[in-house]
Amino acid sequence: MEDKIKTIEIDGVEFPFNLDKAFEKDGHVYCRECEERIDSDPLNYLGNKKILFRRQCKCDREEESLRKVKEEADHIRRFKEECFLTSRNLNSCTFDKLIAPDRQEVIIARNFVKNFKELSKENNGLIFHGNVGTGKTYLAACIANKIIEDYQIRVKMRNIPQIINDIEKGGFDIDKNDYYRKLSSVSLLILDDFGIERNTEYVNEMVYQIINTRYESKKPTIISTNIPLDVIMNGSNDIDKERIYSRIREMCIPVKIVGKDIRTELGRKKLRKTRDLLLGDR
Repeated sequence: MEDKIKTIEIDGVEFPFNLDKAFEKDGHVYCRECEERIDSDPLNYLGNKKILFRRQCKCDREEESLRKVKEEADHIRRFKEECFLTSRNLNSCTFDKLIAPDRQEVIIARNFVKNFKELSKENNGLIFHGNVGTGKTYLAACIANKIIEDYQIRVKMRNIPQIINDIEKGGFDIDKNDYYRKLSSVSLLILDDFGIERNTEYVNEMVYQIINTRYESKKPTIISTNIPLDVIMNGSNDIDKERIYSRIREMCIPVKIVGKDIRTELGRKKLRKTRDLLLGDR
């Protein structure tokens, strides 16, 4: 079998190349596909010795670019899987799918993503408040997806019962402080449906620890809640609750989510579609 590796001498230095992928012309080596030269100019080293390197051709650059695109896509996919651990349907939420893209809360959400690096330095987060079904979770998921895509950083979106369940499932094998540290280290934490958790001293202490670790690590947090804003902003006679609310007031800018009950509207559309399918041609 013919040896496909050939070696030529360039300025007194041997340069091997694959005959299937390159050819020799006028004392240099060129890529067969793009015909760009692939041998470098000789470099001096160790005094009077010389060395040659293989330079990238157009084919190499395109291959590297495709590899980087694939790596980026893999990172984004993995980060989204980590972000929406139990709600995978949220990884498809985007600003482009919003019915009213010009609403103030959407503009604020977009600008939060745009200015995320600057806002995160100041530990500035958001608290989405409003009636049930107005799209608080969806808008928070839009932010999560866009930040992952634009910055390729880790985001976690959880509700308090999920976090408590994770800790309780771990039993004696889980280090709570280590778990809190992991929550505090993520670039953005989104606490969805804040307030649906049980109102007990044990749960309130865990909620405080979660929010306080974010506060101390100076990392931004987004919270969505159905709790009336004045309850959070005006303080509470319940000391356990007030510790939590006080931290939220320091960390999060209130954003009211208005509009129709999206869940009810989607439910109606689904029912109409099902009815039309069942009735068929009459």
